[in-house]
Amino acid sequence: MKKIFKAGWVILALGALLAIVGAAFNGVKAVEFNGFKVQTVKKDTAITKTYAKKEFERIEFVNGSGYFVPMELEIKQGQDYSVSYSGSSRFEPKIDYQNGTLKVARGQEMHGFSFDLNNYRSKIDSKLIITVPENVKLSFVKVNGNYDNIKLEKLNIATLELEADSSEKLSLNEVTTERTDIDMNTDEVTITNSKLNNGELSLDRVADLVVSGGELTNINVKVDSEGRVYYKDGLVLNGGGTQLADEVYGYASDDDNDADNDSDYADNSEPSADLDADTITIKGKYEIKNNSGATRIMNATVQGYRLTNKHGENNLHDQQQTNGGTLEENADQADVLTLSSQTGENTVK
Repeated sequence: MKKIFKAGWVILALGALLAIVGAAFNGVKAVEFNGFKVQTVKKDTAITKTYAKKEFERIEFVNGSGYFVPMELEIKQGQDYSVSYSGSSRFEPKIDYQNGTLKVARGQEMHGFSFDLNNYRSKIDSKLIITVPENVKLSFVKVNGNYDNIKLEKLNIATLELEADSSEKLSLNEVTTERTDIDMNTDEVTITNSKLNNGELSLDRVADLVVSGGELTNINVKVDSEGRVYYKDGLVLNGGGTQLADEVYGYASDDDNDADNDSDYADNSEPSADLDADTITIKGKYEIKNNSGATRIMNATVQGYRLTNKHGENNLHDQQQTNGGTLEENADQADVLTLSSQTGENTVK
């Protein structure tokens, strides 16, 4: 196995050397490596295309995540059904209609190793726009792939599935769903005046998650990074919960009588995001779990609170604890917000 690995790197080094020599003598202008296969990078051109107009109720991106494609994707409400693309000829998608399903297969992908000495890599901004009429409810939308930005606007969707290993930004504006499955590795997520129901919003590496207005109903939010979460502008949280750390930070095995466990929690607290909530409404029992980050709640419409902390600080209006404990206020009511932490700070104002 080691010999094969070394041989691969030798082939890679030889390919790089040949690319440099070739470019120096106006030979091969650019190459890239797809695995150990060397292929020429073709110079692209800017194109604009509008595809045949057909009705559809499902949208599927059919060839998986794979490598990164430098293209923006926008699905939105429009006057009619339409699909249009503008940008690099290298990354033009393949469009197909099958029994009411719009299928999109991505164009050429960017591979991991390249020696592009004469700037053959695309500098052209690329964008795919899909529109549906105002009165159309899409039964299924599935986006599985890595793009610069993904934007959904003014859509009614029965089942929404979004999955990406690497994207810069996800934006949902006035989107309504019945089933929701979002699993993203992205820098920024904004959700505005949307009603997402029944499912999961799982984010990794996200720097900012901003949810403004609308409602999350039976949505489990998971943020496994050290970014910031903002809930604001009348957002309603109804069922589900928010978890700001890895799933295994110790709640299941918590033992108040075990001093060794207390020490472990204090010493091994995993970094987690901060959460700020301003002008939100809580329906039913809702819990925000944190690890070492700060959870700050202002101007919430809710009947009661329960703050619990293993080693950190609790601040519930005029009540304060500096080294763990539990504070409650009307915790026997129907609508109660619980803030749970290990070593972070819980604050309600």
